[in-house]
Amino acid sequence: MYELIITDHAEQDLIRVITHISEKLAAPKAASDFADAVYDCYDNLERNPYMYEQCRDDKLEREGYRRAVIKNYVLVYKIVEEATVVVHRLFYGRQDYTKLI
Repeated sequence: MYELIITDHAEQDLIRVITHISEKLAAPKAASDFADAVYDCYDNLERNPYMYEQCRDDKLEREGYRRAVIKNYVLVYKIVEEATVVVHRLFYGRQDYTKLI
């Protein structure tokens, strides 16, 4: 098992997305489903963080960033040390997240 560290930015990103889906889109069930999908991803990262692909941006790939696509969002993380995964951010898939990391 890998230790999973969620950065403050990633936690705030998740809260912002869930709030947006639940309140602005008036879809609390979809917000709950999205949260469940993120937590499932977290479970996967604890077991096998290599199951998701490396970032496609050359710079981010060189820096060791990986990405998990969750519905319309991209969760960006890094495997550090031997058994630690750090979740850095969660972005809407159409954002140019390569410039925001």
